[in-house]
Amino acid sequence: MNCTTRCLTKWATAVFAVTVAIAWSPVSRAEDQPSSPAATQPASATSPATASQPAATPQPTADQRLEELEKEVILLQQQIASLKSDSTPGMKTAAYAVPGSQPAAGGFTPGSTAEDAPAKISLAGLLGPVTLSGFGDVYYSYDNNHPFNNLAGLRFFEAPTNGFNFNMAELILDKAGDATSAESRLGYHISAGYGYAAKTINGSDNTGFGDGSNFFLKEAYLSYLAPVGKGLTVTVGKFVTPMGAEVIESNANWNYSRSDLFNYAIPLFHFGASAKYAFNSKWSATGYLVNGWNNTIINHDSGVFGASSGLTYGANVTFTPNMKWSIVENYFAGPVTGATGFNGATLNDWKQISDTVISYTPNSKWAFMLNGDYGFGPRFYDLVSCDSAVSHGPRPQGFTNFCSVSPAVNWWGVAGYAKYTLSPKTNFAVRYEYYDDPDGYTGITFGDRGWTQEVTGTYSYNLTSALLIRGEYRYDFASLPIFAQSFSSNVEAVKEQNTATISFVYNFSSANAK
Repeated sequence: MNCTTRCLTKWATAVFAVTVAIAWSPVSRAEDQPSSPAATQPASATSPATASQPAATPQPTADQRLEELEKEVILLQQQIASLKSDSTPGMKTAAYAVPGSQPAAGGFTPGSTAEDAPAKISLAGLLGPVTLSGFGDVYYSYDNNHPFNNLAGLRFFEAPTNGFNFNMAELILDKAGDATSAESRLGYHISAGYGYAAKTINGSDNTGFGDGSNFFLKEAYLSYLAPVGKGLTVTVGKFVTPMGAEVIESNANWNYSRSDLFNYAIPLFHFGASAKYAFNSKWSATGYLVNGWNNTIINHDSGVFGASSGLTYGANVTFTPNMKWSIVENYFAGPVTGATGFNGATLNDWKQISDTVISYTPNSKWAFMLNGDYGFGPRFYDLVSCDSAVSHGPRPQGFTNFCSVSPAVNWWGVAGYAKYTLSPKTNFAVRYEYYDDPDGYTGITFGDRGWTQEVTGTYSYNLTSALLIRGEYRYDFASLPIFAQSFSSNVEAVKEQNTATISFVYNFSSANAK
């Protein structure tokens, strides 16, 4: 009885195992396997092999058949495991795909091929060679003098104080020219913005285009990479000045507030043409022919003393001997109007300036810059006898009694910068500068002769790759009381000013869009 039960159990197990094995194994592979000894016996009783055998051949017992079947089951199981390991990734994934499951890493969906996956669309791909970028800049500042008009002294771009202020938002559309084809050699650059900084730049245009609005067209020019030598880049339109160690966009400077040299010593923009040629990786030169300083058009009767009144010529030479050093020299010169501009008289005077920027980066932690400016040329004129002792220059054309009453004015200054990078996200920068206006020409001391100095410390932290947070303290002092106070103060103005600022600058670029 026990033998019967045991035999039936073995038979049932064997039948079940064979059934499962056949279901999982391909038919062709199962057919190629060796047959059991019972299956290899001759089918004909008259074959030579069986002729000498007795007529009654002994049959295998039940236990022997079970052992044979167990051996076949083990062999089939081994073949199934081999098939699973040898199958290709695509076959394996498709065989085990679960409806409604998440896509696999890399965007591949189980049960599909790479050709079936849709192409990834990005903003950079849609724009092609064109880059769309921009930034937004807001800040809060505190002035310990509490000026009655809430405008800090010596500030053009971040003058509003003791409150939150919207400095500027800007959008930039840029397409650089390249030599891949004749069509691609043409490039363009357009940037427009809104905010208090935009109002400042508009106000600097004294030729009728400066409406003082909060909207501005900072740059708009075409560029062409001419097939001359290694490439001559010709630019025509409105562009920012190449002078100075700083730029209009605050996030591109080491400090948040702009220097006195940037605000008073140099122009902000030009309108005209330039041609740049890079001789090699170390030397490049650029020539300029523009409508003066901060002039959209040439105006001979602006009524502003020293304003450009004719074409101005400029040159830029850049020398980069290695990765650590860079020297940039700019020189601009052009005619100006007199104090009154009677009948559009040009007065035969020229305004000239030399601007030098030296940069040194000894390692990945430290960086230094030195910026120096020296301007000279214009004279003050008045209705006096040209033979008098106070005359210092030639008479203007058409005005026999309109002569210079001062020698050529000049202005100069120097600024030093140092930046230490604490980590990939943080850095600290300090700036010191001295600016002298001995003739009161640039108006830094409201037309009086005087000098100013300032020390600024700025801590920068990149909260994300797009958001820059800055904390800044600045101390200004001057030879004259030029910093306004509140109406409740005992004196109207003082010689010192302390300001603290925290700024938030968000920037983006389609080149980084995913």
